[in-house]
Amino acid sequence: MSIALPIGETGHWASELARRTAGAGTVVFVHAGPLEREEMERLVALAEAHCLASSVGVSTRKRLVNLLVEGLENIRHHTPGDLAATAFALLVFEGGAYRLVFGNAAPQVTVASLSHRIGILNEMDEADLREYHLKLLANEGRTERGGAGLGLLTMARKSSGPIVAHAFPRDGETAFLALELFLAA
Repeated sequence: MSIALPIGETGHWASELARRTAGAGTVVFVHAGPLEREEMERLVALAEAHCLASSVGVSTRKRLVNLLVEGLENIRHHTPGDLAATAFALLVFEGGAYRLVFGNAAPQVTVASLSHRIGILNEMDEADLREYHLKLLANEGRTERGGAGLGLLTMARKSSGPIVAHAFPRDGETAFLALELFLAA
């Protein structure tokens, strides 16, 4: 399956990942490049329309929207400005389930830290995730941009399995990080 990413340059770091992730599924949307609020709202609307057209249940639709908002907001708020063109999001529907991929380039230390945190979240069961969520809510170290890890925790709690972190070196200082999530209907 070939996916044409909506970018003006030849290729995008996530092109091959998008092709592999899409498999035989239906691509609901693919986005590559800077992510403004209007585009984010358009992508969420596309997902909701797909859910309605595919007769996906209300609880799955709500979880999907929650995952999309968290993932897209993470890209929007945490991608360094000079790396905005590296932002990537993909939503695929296959066999009654959704696969979501969010990614961007970031400093290598950030990518390593996030990959480690995702590994820890993946080891937690639902009770541990719930307890950790309450602990993070009580943490006063959050900033206006977040930074406490609530977005990752929400994605871990709302998805139907572990978050898969894909890290690809970009240069000596930065790397690409893509988070792949699965949501069963």
